Amino acid sequence: MDSKHLAAGQSCPPLIPGSLRIYSMRFCPYAQRALLAAAAKAIQYDVVNINLISKPEFMFPKNPDAKVPTIETDDGRVLYESLIVCDYIDEAFNKPDASGGDTVSRKLNPSDPFQKSLDRILVEKFTKVSSLDFQLYFPSGLQSDQVVLLMNKLIGELELFEKELERRGTKFFAGSEKPGMLDYMIWPWMERLPSLELIHEANAPTLRNGRQRHPLLSAWEKAMIADDAVKESYLSPEIHAKYRSMKRSGEPINYDFL
Repeated sequence: MDSKHLAAGQSCPPLIPGSLRIYSMRFCPYAQRALLAAAAKAIQYDVVNINLISKPEFMFPKNPDAKVPTIETDDGRVLYESLIVCDYIDEAFNKPDASGGDTVSRKLNPSDPFQKSLDRILVEKFTKVSSLDFQLYFPSGLQSDQVVLLMNKLIGELELFEKELERRGTKFFAGSEKPGMLDYMIWPWMERLPSLELIHEANAPTLRNGRQRHPLLSAWEKAMIADDAVKESYLSPEIHAKYRSMKRSGEPINYDFL
């Protein structure tokens, strides 16, 4: 997971038989989606981290933009785009075991097509949250009033998800036992939200106090952090803040500071 990020001029490690290859970047929320899906399905996978500033040449034949996540099967088939990748992982690794008994791993998407579609709408709605998160951490010249405005907008967009948890009456969006696809697809940005309080210390109370209006989401976050699949890729707010501060500075990013 924390292996060195490969850059231009470096070669691609050989594929591992029986393992799904995930090309990732340790701090990318979209790549984390694929890591979460693979971990939740309890499948065999290996991770090759990619330097996104100096992309290795071997990535371009796999993905024209050399973006992450990109996945590669052990026979060389390639897919990319995070939601497509995660849907593939959920469907491809849900086969009966050798004895014909129970499935090897649980389904992440709802079995009901209508509920799956409703959940995907919420994933799309969540892009408003991820967009505001980006606006809060990437520009380095935000004034205090701009930070407060964006934080309040973000808090407002989270209200939809607080009400959805209330409507469902469950610990996770997928139910009361384990997270599902919707939970995992929005988690990477929820994991990073506390880092905004460290980046904007002077305005941290705005976000902290606003989040207190979402007790169900707060309980959901605690339950997600305790989930085994989340634990595999989880990084603390301090680590996210350190990476984000490097990105905001405009200086060369040390992807391997872990």
